[in-house]
Amino acid sequence: MRKRYICWLAAIVLVAGCSKSGPDLAPVSGRVTLDGQPVENADVTFQPEGSKSPSFGRTDKDGNYTLGYKKGVVGALVGKHAVQISTSPEIVKGPNRFPAKYNTNSELHRDVESGKNEINFDLTSK
Repeated sequence: MRKRYICWLAAIVLVAGCSKSGPDLAPVSGRVTLDGQPVENADVTFQPEGSKSPSFGRTDKDGNYTLGYKKGVVGALVGKHAVQISTSPEIVKGPNRFPAKYNTNSELHRDVESGKNEINFDLTSK
């Protein structure tokens, strides 16, 4: 009887140890365009409500991005996010083409839902 109890207890501990831990994340990718043109080397930041950690991505030459939560972990927290998109003058030569409404105090907000998310930004310079 005691051996059976120990086996059941060990099985419960093993199952509990295999459960998912950590934040509720979902993959997020998409495309950023400005006035219909893809934007290369734009930094895309999804800041969840509250003081939770943001997710970051950078666009490629076609304007495509994928968010990372932390090194080696892809995705963003499920929930509502303020989104900032900007270009760095150190990386993008010439004037910063992004209007302030998309970076500092951004007017962009998006929801990240469970499962795969494709979130595109078709922005205008006006």
